[in-house]
Amino acid sequence: MTAKNSSFAILHQIFVLDAHLEKSLDTEAQEPITRNFIADFLNALGLDPLGPLGIYPAVDERAPGWSFIQPITTSHISAHYFEKPGKAPHIRIDAYSCDQVDWEELVRVCHTHFSLADWRGTFIDREIDPLENRPVVDISGVGSTVIKQRVLNPAKLNRLMSAI
Repeated sequence: MTAKNSSFAILHQIFVLDAHLEKSLDTEAQEPITRNFIADFLNALGLDPLGPLGIYPAVDERAPGWSFIQPITTSHISAHYFEKPGKAPHIRIDAYSCDQVDWEELVRVCHTHFSLADWRGTFIDREIDPLENRPVVDISGVGSTVIKQRVLNPAKLNRLMSAI
């Protein structure tokens, strides 16, 4: 796999997804589930792995499931799948890339592999220049369908954070 565009410009984009799943994942198949997901996720990003995929079964009974992290050409993808008795199974995924992120395509890939029920996402275009806006998009949906999307006011967010 090669990067999706040859005129690479360093960006800093993050997509975070927190989702309930329609059904539990097979914890006995955590390795193939994770490897297949990462292969498709990397393909959607148009990026290559930078190092080996780490898959870590949970050791804390309060948060059963597994975690994984995949270093990529420009940063990393990390996640944790939880399955607590009596609760809907859910997954938390963080994707940080220094290349363009198409978060709608990433949602589709996540739904294909994990059968998303309801979910919330956040897309951040990390800008360090104080004269540039730092776009933050709050997103929610069901399955692969986006139900709500709104751009948060960076100035208001900065005022809220400085009050903490």
